[in-house]
Amino acid sequence: MIGYEDIPLLKNLSRSGEPPRTRLKDAAAGRSLFVTMRNDDLISAANRAEHQDLLDNAPPYRDSELREANMSGMTNLNFGGAEQKLERAMSPYYRLIQSPEDLVNVFTLYGPEDERGDINAILSEEISRTIRSSETFAFQTLLCIQKFVKDGVGVLFFPDEDDWRYRGAGLGQFYFDRQRMACESEQQVVCATEEYSVTRLYEAIRDGVDEDSGWNEKAVKLAVQKGAQEASYYNDWERLQEEFKNNDLQVSQICPPVTVIHLWVREFDSTWSHYMTTEDDLGSKEFLYVSRGNYRSLSEAMVIFPYGLGTNAKIHGIRGLLYKIYPHEQQFNRSVSRMIDQGVLSSSLILQAGDESTLSTIGLQYLGNTAVVGPDWKAVQLTMPDLQRSVMPSIELMQKLGNDRSAGYSSENVFDGDQRRTKFEVAAHLESSAELSDSALDFFYGPFERAQQQSVRRMTRRDYLPQDPGGREVRDMLLRILKRGVPLEAFYRIDHKATKVVRAIGAGSASAKTLAIQRGEELYPRMDDVGQAHYNRMKAVDIWGAGNADLFIPRDGEKRTTVETSVAILQNNDLLEGKEVPVLSSDKHMAHAREHIKPLMEGFEAAEGGQATMAEVATQMRLLYMHAAEHVDYVSGDPEVQEEAAMMREVMQQVGEVISNGMKEAEKMAQEAAESGEGEGQEGPDPEQIREFERHRQKMEQAQEAFNLKMDQEVRAADVNIAIKDATAAAEIARKRKTQQ
Repeated sequence: MIGYEDIPLLKNLSRSGEPPRTRLKDAAAGRSLFVTMRNDDLISAANRAEHQDLLDNAPPYRDSELREANMSGMTNLNFGGAEQKLERAMSPYYRLIQSPEDLVNVFTLYGPEDERGDINAILSEEISRTIRSSETFAFQTLLCIQKFVKDGVGVLFFPDEDDWRYRGAGLGQFYFDRQRMACESEQQVVCATEEYSVTRLYEAIRDGVDEDSGWNEKAVKLAVQKGAQEASYYNDWERLQEEFKNNDLQVSQICPPVTVIHLWVREFDSTWSHYMTTEDDLGSKEFLYVSRGNYRSLSEAMVIFPYGLGTNAKIHGIRGLLYKIYPHEQQFNRSVSRMIDQGVLSSSLILQAGDESTLSTIGLQYLGNTAVVGPDWKAVQLTMPDLQRSVMPSIELMQKLGNDRSAGYSSENVFDGDQRRTKFEVAAHLESSAELSDSALDFFYGPFERAQQQSVRRMTRRDYLPQDPGGREVRDMLLRILKRGVPLEAFYRIDHKATKVVRAIGAGSASAKTLAIQRGEELYPRMDDVGQAHYNRMKAVDIWGAGNADLFIPRDGEKRTTVETSVAILQNNDLLEGKEVPVLSSDKHMAHAREHIKPLMEGFEAAEGGQATMAEVATQMRLLYMHAAEHVDYVSGDPEVQEEAAMMREVMQQVGEVISNGMKEAEKMAQEAAESGEGEGQEGPDPEQIREFERHRQKMEQAQEAFNLKMDQEVRAADVNIAIKDATAAAEIARKRKTQQ
């Protein structure tokens, strides 16, 4: 175990008792520390190598072992079960980061708190878009997920202090104190290896170095020359530098990479320093790179993804998927290979030679459609073992044990092959399946959220330049933010510690997603308009993805219009002016009905509120009502919109009563005016117009009554079916009880 006190100190405590500024003495001490941690990991590294062979479809037996046992002809195949289980176990975690519409929710401290909602939404959308659109995001995150699932520990780390784009890694590249818990705050020193091309190292010092860069020009030159020493053509630094400027691509291809050791060390003041040195001792005690005390915590440089607590809550006790399924997959491959051999043997013609000399005459002679064997050969009938009883049970057992060990990684075995389930049994199984991976999902979400917080922190630094690593993406994002009306100060004042990762519906599990959607539908009637809009949008994103969801439910929630909508609006103006407009069978009747009902409702509300008389409303709305009634009549027969059509008919009934009464009132007023002689030239509604209007209104009422009757019949039929099923179930229960007695 590497203790906190075992890290070599630069110097002893001063007379005042104050600790030194840095704890790591020099590059030689750093290499020694790395070698110790790597040696402690040798056994685990050997195990990971065996597990990787299984994943790489290595056969269950070594070919050399079969040759020594004179069994080189034996079937020796890997059937890829480990790879299949790993891919299936990784897919839920990938859905966690891709299925939500936004990757993160960020919160700014800019402006009044009650006015930050829209700003936060825009910032969250643009930052999520920038992170996801990075060329390295999907690959590096998936690499971390693979290490997290496969080996039990994954790492997301930032290559330097500035770049917001992280990288994925795992055990074998990163080395930890194996006796410590797998979280950043418990670590005191972390080591990692990375291969640098000589060109990449040269880039760090090409334009010279300053005190703030952290690079040591002398040590880097020595490392570059060491990496290029195998190419005698580049044994001189000036010659090598000239080649870098003229043909750096060729140099990087010829010269082997330099293995660099990264060391992150916790100082006495609880800050973290980052050191870089070469794996080989080049005769220099100076580091390639030093960044002292620039990280307030290790999570600013990396986050650790542990898959649970393991056997003892320590890093060396954490096990991944391959460790858990390795013996079962190996035995499965051996059993299936043996079954194939038995099948080949049972389908072969077995011959017995009369003596040793007969062996030289082996072979079949074909005469037409017959095959003849020599007279000294005798066919032997062997009783072959029953593979269904001898081999298949072991294969099925290995499959079951392997599935049981990997049950927490996916929900593929939730029904255990039996699909005959009731609705409540399905819900219970789905809930059970979701619970299997809850702890693993929490162990993933926590570190992933810390990684996103650090990405946001790095993005929002004010001195980010386009030429910096990741700077172009940040510049493009800032331009989009400005175009959407958000001031840059709101971006720079984001509280990165409050950044939250958006959790996917069902937490990446298809079964849990089904359960969540079902439960959400039960609560849907209780939601307000905003809640229903969010639910509909989230469900659309989950079904079709964020890009395709806009085709069906726009993110801004604004109602979209079609050409038919525009035509219906223009027709409203003509109808209100007294111009007749025919209803065509080719019209989009639902779109027309929606637009025609709007002014009818306005007229109805004006008449009810006293802003206009019923006679005025009837005179103006009569043609529009009859036109709208024809469209509603067309859509009433469409089962897809029968509920909306029923609501339209109710509205039309209310409006129709007002217009009917208004027309009668207008006719009466015209008659009274004619009798008194005061209304000369004033005409009321034509009796034929009144009769035509009444026909439309009565037809609408009859359609609504028919719909209500149909609904009542369906409700009664459903009640009868439920009663029949209840009676049948009760009779079945009574029969079973009687049988048991």
